[in-house]
Amino acid sequence: MIIERPEADKINKIRKWVLVYGRRKTGKTFLVREFVKYDEYFFVKRNRTILDKDNNEITVKTLKEIIKRTLGQKTIVIDEFHRLGEDFLDFLHYLNGKGKLILISSTLWLARKFFEKNSPLLGLIAEFPIGLIELTDTLKKIKTIAVKDKKTIVELAVLAREPIILPFIENKVELAEIILYYKNAIPALVGEIFKEEEKELSPIYEGILRAVATGKRISSEISSALFARELIQKDDPSIIQQYLSNLVKFGILKKIRIYGKKNRFVYEHTSPLFWLYFYADEKYNIGERKLSSKEITLIINEVMPKIIESTIRGWLAKIYGLQEAIGEIKGKDIDICLLRFKKPYLAAEVKWKKNINKTDIKKAEANLDVIQTNYKYIIIPNKTEKLKSKYKIVDCFDLL
Repeated sequence: MIIERPEADKINKIRKWVLVYGRRKTGKTFLVREFVKYDEYFFVKRNRTILDKDNNEITVKTLKEIIKRTLGQKTIVIDEFHRLGEDFLDFLHYLNGKGKLILISSTLWLARKFFEKNSPLLGLIAEFPIGLIELTDTLKKIKTIAVKDKKTIVELAVLAREPIILPFIENKVELAEIILYYKNAIPALVGEIFKEEEKELSPIYEGILRAVATGKRISSEISSALFARELIQKDDPSIIQQYLSNLVKFGILKKIRIYGKKNRFVYEHTSPLFWLYFYADEKYNIGERKLSSKEITLIINEVMPKIIESTIRGWLAKIYGLQEAIGEIKGKDIDICLLRFKKPYLAAEVKWKKNINKTDIKKAEANLDVIQTNYKYIIIPNKTEKLKSKYKIVDCFDLL
């Protein structure tokens, strides 16, 4: 299954050097190779071996000669260029932004160095981060191939934001089977991300990922969970702040403001697949015992509502160009509270289960009653005429 991403057109339109970066397995290489216009493509392996687009090996010296000779007339792509070291960065600085050069990197800390004040390449390179596939694009694709109900289509579309599971969805593999297949691959992928960032996946990092997946979203809750497992010596949120900051920088977690609570934030997994795995392994130890598809389905149903809520919140924030936040006002927790100039603009409650009833709608209304915004929605899997509310009831296909 191929999902065309609008990022390709944007990269094609940039007339200067471009740095395309993001964590591993977000589809950067496939996006550039299949949808971006270029003349020469080079991939740098971990051992600094360089392969051209025909898989021929060349030396660093040859690569530099090709770039110097053709960059003014051709668009050149260098994938995982950071593996060539500091000397290559000096070489790029010498070229002074000539022609069209597309650099790809899975190392986020290095990518950010290009935009620091003292970077020799500052001003020469356009920044282009690549995250997971947008829900808009996966929804459009999944609804053309899936024959099941809207709820299942949306859940598949949320998971399909991870490019690595697209072949399974195309072959109509059940959600539970996908999780079972990846139960060993996900820890390895997380380890690869840390390796690229030149960090160690320590027990503290893993403990944070497990705590966040199981609903401990505030730093004080996370530190308490780590202290209870004797991973930190004192129950003090300040101890884990750098760890949390790094996980956000790596693109593994996202930090979300709590509207109504000054300087308070929650943390969530950016990857639905990671979230599902760490939740299932922390609560049911799926990494070390064999579970049936039926058991995995029950686990998915437990955690999926929160994953859907988080995904839709980020999706709407991007569509409207608003700041992503949740609300905590007068003792009520509001699932989605998007901000414009620090003030609520759109609020929504997400109710995600097979059968939504009047009681669910009344609870959502009670939460939305406490906040003043331009728009208020109740988001459910499948809108029907039977459900009525003083606020607008929508499903994801209405939003699409």
